[in-house]
Amino acid sequence: MKKLIVIAGLALVLAACSDSEEPSTNKNTVEDGNSANENNALDHGIEDEKVGFTLGDDGKVIEADVPKDEADAILAAYKEYIDAFNKEDIKRYMDVIASEPAGFDRAEDEAALKEAFKAFDTTYTTSNETIVEFGEDRAEVFAEIDVLMKEPDSERSTKQAGRQVVVFIKEDGDWKVTSLHFIGNQ
Repeated sequence: MKKLIVIAGLALVLAACSDSEEPSTNKNTVEDGNSANENNALDHGIEDEKVGFTLGDDGKVIEADVPKDEADAILAAYKEYIDAFNKEDIKRYMDVIASEPAGFDRAEDEAALKEAFKAFDTTYTTSNETIVEFGEDRAEVFAEIDVLMKEPDSERSTKQAGRQVVVFIKEDGDWKVTSLHFIGNQ
C-alpha cells in the first residue's frame, strides 16, 4: 500500500514497453529478461541518455558548469514544477512538462495527477537543488526531496524522503520536464 501511495503521490506513470512485436517467452536460461534491445523498467528505453549525479570527496553533489542566465532559467523551471505540484494546479504543472516527454506519457501523467490530487494532499519540500548536467538543449537538476502525503479529512499520513533527478529539455526556448528519476531513502 505504501508503494502505491508514493507512486500516486509522485504522479509518475512508469511503463515498461517493448518495441518487439514478438511475444516474450521464457526459455529458463540466464539470458531471460536481459534482452539488450527491449525497453525495461530500469532505463525506460532511454539508451543513449544516462541520468544521475556524482558526489565529490566531501560528499556533496558535483555541480555542472552552467552559464548564469541558463542556470537561472533551469532552476526557475524546476521551482515552477515543484510549486505547481504543491498548489495542485494542473494547468501550471502541465505547462512545465515537455510536449512529448521521454520518461512518461503526458496524458497518463495528467490523469494520474488529477486522481492523486483528489485522493491526497501532497507536499514536496526540496533542498540542495543542483544542476548536475548541462547541454545546450538538455539539463539535469538534482534535489533532495521530502514527500508528505495526507489523506483529506483524516489524520493519516505518510512521508517519503529521497533524491531525485529531473531531466529538462529546451522547447521553444523554455526548459520543460521530460523525465524524472527518484531514489527513495531507506
